[in-house]
Amino acid sequence: MVQISKSPLSKSDEIALFIQLTRLFSKKSDTEMQGILSDLLGYEEKLMLAKRFAIVVLLWKKQSIYSIAKIVHVSTSTVARIHQNYHMDAYMNIIEALDKRNPSIMAILKSIDDVLHLGGILPHYGETHRSEMYKRDMEAKKKRRAIN
Repeated sequence: MVQISKSPLSKSDEIALFIQLTRLFSKKSDTEMQGILSDLLGYEEKLMLAKRFAIVVLLWKKQSIYSIAKIVHVSTSTVARIHQNYHMDAYMNIIEALDKRNPSIMAILKSIDDVLHLGGILPHYGETHRSEMYKRDMEAKKKRRAIN
């Protein structure tokens, strides 16, 4: 659990601080953002944010709670909590960005997809038993076997 100082900021100071933080993150290159995140966050904090983002993306892709827990290596209760928040519109900014399919979000989705598929956790799109491509490939293999 994150510890916050017992002496809170005033609401106006808190808002001003969040505005400055938003300005710090806006319109930065990937390298600059990695540097800023490394300056502000420890390894565990960066990993926690990355896993939370991956969970939201996988929920958006309609994955089950159990498969997400296995893929991201978190407990099902963690995924269930984020799932509940997801359905209460807690991640609307992320969902809107995913729905727009802008290039930076699509690059992130491709990275997540590569991690999941290169690790052998999930088949690539089109390689499930229900896909037409998979069925065509299986038919072609059967024909090659029949010829040999």
